[in-house]
Amino acid sequence: MTKFIELTVSEDSETKTELVNIANIGRVFPSPQSRVKTIVELNYQSINDAPVYLEVDIPYETLRSVLLS
Repeated sequence: MTKFIELTVSEDSETKTELVNIANIGRVFPSPQSRVKTIVELNYQSINDAPVYLEVDIPYETLRSVLLS
């Protein structure tokens, strides 16, 4: 069964919700710039072979506990 998670992403002055397949989430680590944001690395690459990262508006410990449950 495929599970998805809704992640809120802020870019500039725009906020949007991304629906992400949990199986596509690679590394998750705290944002160095903000205590209330988390960096999520996805397990696929963009067109130019660069890794895809999302900076989400969820504290690291909260997102980590959701993904581990």
